[in-house]
Amino acid sequence: MKKAIILSLLVLLLAGAILFVPIPQASYDDGGTREYVALTYKIVAWKRLVSSEDGPYLYEQTRVYGPADRGKSIDVLWERESARFGSRSIAYDGVWLDKTALEPVDNPNSLFGDIRITEIYADCFFAAPVIPMPYTIKLNGILSPEWCIGDQVAVTCENAYLDADTYRIEVDFLTVTAGEFELDPDVCYKPVIYLYPEEQCTVSVQLSLNGALTCTYPEYHDGWIVTASPDGTLTDEEGQTYNYLYWEGDTDMEYDLSRGFCVRGEDTAAFLEDALAKLGLNRREANEFIVYWLPLMQENAYNVITFQRDAYTDAAGLYVIPAPDTLIRVFMAWRGVDEAIELEPQELTAPPRVGFTVVEWGGTEVR
Repeated sequence: MKKAIILSLLVLLLAGAILFVPIPQASYDDGGTREYVALTYKIVAWKRLVSSEDGPYLYEQTRVYGPADRGKSIDVLWERESARFGSRSIAYDGVWLDKTALEPVDNPNSLFGDIRITEIYADCFFAAPVIPMPYTIKLNGILSPEWCIGDQVAVTCENAYLDADTYRIEVDFLTVTAGEFELDPDVCYKPVIYLYPEEQCTVSVQLSLNGALTCTYPEYHDGWIVTASPDGTLTDEEGQTYNYLYWEGDTDMEYDLSRGFCVRGEDTAAFLEDALAKLGLNRREANEFIVYWLPLMQENAYNVITFQRDAYTDAAGLYVIPAPDTLIRVFMAWRGVDEAIELEPQELTAPPRVGFTVVEWGGTEVR
């Protein structure tokens, strides 16, 4: 009996080793990259020489790839990896802000919290706030190779400039560390409202939220009153212009995830392109939706994605004067999962955009 138990334990240990212990598979002459393979995953210790305008540098990063990527070639994985660290070999040659027309911000480290990297150049990188804010940020300085596109980081910075007309920020970063902020699943994130009247007119917008507003831009004073133009430009009483009205808020909304879609993380962008078109968003609106949500979703094995209707509109009433001819409200609730889940699909439709059109989109991660 004792021998049988020992034999069973040995078999279990052997099976565990086969399933979970990575075995050296290959090494490459690209700088020293090594590949380790287990039955259920693969590890690549990247150590590859990369060309840049300042000469070659050694890119070093260790990645764990799941079952879906285990059988992919090193070249395919490198194509994805190189996309993560972007065009860091190229200097940014555009003009981001006209600093001569702006005053520096007194406390630059109060402008934003954790950020997610969206582009990397030799002398700077770009990012968007993880906490939804209508800003894009250019951070000047050389970012070390350990950081890649999609990484969430916290920074300290100096010499900050903010252009409220374009929602652009430019800073010189001092330090970069891993970010730890997590989105609150009880918060409706980044609902934004677009107004497209047939002729320029004054528009009043009010929200009735089953909860509390936590952030608005422009500031919400028992509602917004703006002058709206047919191209979607909004102008407040002080002459400040905006692309949309932005809000977020705490709510007790209960999300229905029983119907929807289960999408591979790597297919999320294509899925959203198609789904948002069916839901009535135009190219600009869909682009702003995807740019915000995609970095949070594309690295998951799968995403369960649902578009909330009554649950959202009942919890967040929207009242517009004059009344729109077309109202489109898109709110996505989603969560990342490790394996595919079968769901009854939703039918995605939208009314034709005629007359005075109001469009709103937002979303939340459900945990």
